Amino acid sequence: MTSVAGTIYSRTSSRSRRRSVDGILLLDKPLGLTSNAALQNAKHLYNAEKAGHTGSLDPLATGLLPICLGEATKLSAYLLDADKRYQARVRLGVRTSTGDGEGQQVATSDPSSLSREQLEAAIPQFLGTIDQVPPMYSAIKRDGLPLYTLARAGIEIERAPRQVRIHELRVLAFDGLHFEFEVSCSKGTYIRTLAEDWAAAVGQQAHLAALRRTGLAPFDAGAMVSLEQVERTEPGEARDSLLLPPGTALRDWPQLTVDDTLAHRLSRGQTLLMADAGAAGLTAVFDQRQRLLGIAESDGAGHLVPRRWMNRPENRANSG
Repeated sequence: MTSVAGTIYSRTSSRSRRRSVDGILLLDKPLGLTSNAALQNAKHLYNAEKAGHTGSLDPLATGLLPICLGEATKLSAYLLDADKRYQARVRLGVRTSTGDGEGQQVATSDPSSLSREQLEAAIPQFLGTIDQVPPMYSAIKRDGLPLYTLARAGIEIERAPRQVRIHELRVLAFDGLHFEFEVSCSKGTYIRTLAEDWAAAVGQQAHLAALRRTGLAPFDAGAMVSLEQVERTEPGEARDSLLLPPGTALRDWPQLTVDDTLAHRLSRGQTLLMADAGAAGLTAVFDQRQRLLGIAESDGAGHLVPRRWMNRPENRANSG
């Protein structure tokens, strides 16, 4: 059982009550809730047959968690590689075992002489492609075990650095004991590690006090909705109107519109030879009503091969 906005929901409801609903919910994940729990709550509120998210947030993080429902779940894997944007608050003077406020104090420093100018002067060394050593409290696996399992047992092992990319980094506020920053970065970037490394670059210890995701390409925080807002909205068309069409997830991709005849051929797995197949790479394919049909790959020489295809509602109805 789980709770949303004070209501207890049972997981024992019959699959026959679930419905085919396709779309993307830009969920504002609340503090303290795991990404999976947020996903299950959203799935329940929509009585959806299928649901998946596009990259988890720690329970202590809030903000943008796109939830894909129905046929949109076929796009989840493509969104996992998306760039992300965060706003973070850092507590100076104390480093913890977990890199956040839940861990034990392991080192201290005196930030009284630190200035905002010093923090900003250190920014260039973190821009572009950098190496990061993943924290022990992470889901990366070693010999089948997540590192956080080893960390909780008091075991620390050597971790190989990983390359990540920081596109933008700027200080938003500084009060002597805390600083806030905004970062745009590649997938796999650990903001806790960035906060610790940035503090270390100016001779300080620190840990992450708060984290909020404000963007996951191509989405931003402007269209986010809370679980409470979903619950307050009347089930049916009104609640479904909170969902974005699946095609919005691929709005920054190369796009191709095809007629019904070509759409049918692609849906059957046929390769098309067409002059406007586009440059080599993946392409989002739409019908003439601007509904996403699926993802195809062009070889750059006019051949278009379907790779991931959507099962349109009318097709589901005909299939029984």
